Amino acid sequence: MQQAQNKKELRCSVLARLRTVTPEQRARRSDELRHQLAPLLSAAPCTIGIYAPLAHEVDLMPLLSEYPQHRYGFPRCEKEHRMNFHHVTEPSGQLIPAAMNIPAPKKDLPIIEPSDFDIIIVPGVAFTATGERLGYGGGYYDRYLPLCRKATLLAVAFPEQIVESLPTEEHDLIIPTIITLPHTP
Repeated sequence: MQQAQNKKELRCSVLARLRTVTPEQRARRSDELRHQLAPLLSAAPCTIGIYAPLAHEVDLMPLLSEYPQHRYGFPRCEKEHRMNFHHVTEPSGQLIPAAMNIPAPKKDLPIIEPSDFDIIIVPGVAFTATGERLGYGGGYYDRYLPLCRKATLLAVAFPEQIVESLPTEEHDLIIPTIITLPHTP
């Protein structure tokens, strides 16, 4: 029970820090972080798991037009804390507000099988330098990612999301690559 409370408090703390980032800073930093992804994305066409950002998250949406050779899958939360990724080609018409007002693909779009992913960019509230991840508490990614055996897992995070340590549990996954920026006050 204490572990859940620690996670909740850390989520609140990191989200409060993220709310201090101005929209202009968020846009500039998102551009810089997408630029850091370029070496991974400029290769041959592949299948990439991505997400529509919440207001405080890194905006990865321009990747679809910057790297149109790739197939992009967006998550849709389903019953019993499960999720599927659906192939999205036109976010403005294919993503709709879903659970917690998070943009998700329309249900009728083709599902991408977990074994088809080459790269999955994993969202989260907080990360450590060693790849520990604190999500939003639903466990969707913790259940889905083990099915993606060949995918390279990575996260793209603002400096405010990087913490020294996280309360972790056995089911919490490690994200091997965390791409971030140097912290500037």
